[in-house]
Amino acid sequence: MQSYNLGSKTYAVGLKGRAWITADKFQIVRIEADMVSPMPQIQLLSEHQAVEYGPVPFPSKKTTLWLPKSAEIYFDFRKHRYYRRHSYDHYMLYSVDSEEKRKEPTGVSSQKGVS
Repeated sequence: MQSYNLGSKTYAVGLKGRAWITADKFQIVRIEADMVSPMPQIQLLSEHQAVEYGPVPFPSKKTTLWLPKSAEIYFDFRKHRYYRRHSYDHYMLYSVDSEEKRKEPTGVSSQKGVS
């Protein structure tokens, strides 16, 4: 599910984690994942991810979707420790409708069975 591309090589990251799910509607509330083992070949020693989800209402479409509210990542890479946090709160919902209208061409006579 996750990999790092360094130069022309790709390194897959093994992850393990847990999810918190609501008992009533079975919605994902939080997911956490950690690296299974360090990757000394690329100097990635640890990584932890956490994503929180919540209901996002879209009144114009009279619907609510469960989407990420925030995401955090901690990692120890090339002898430096990093922390990043992203918040998501300005979602926009759009939809596309299509409809086919067929009209037979005018001025063309159909001659069936004429040889």
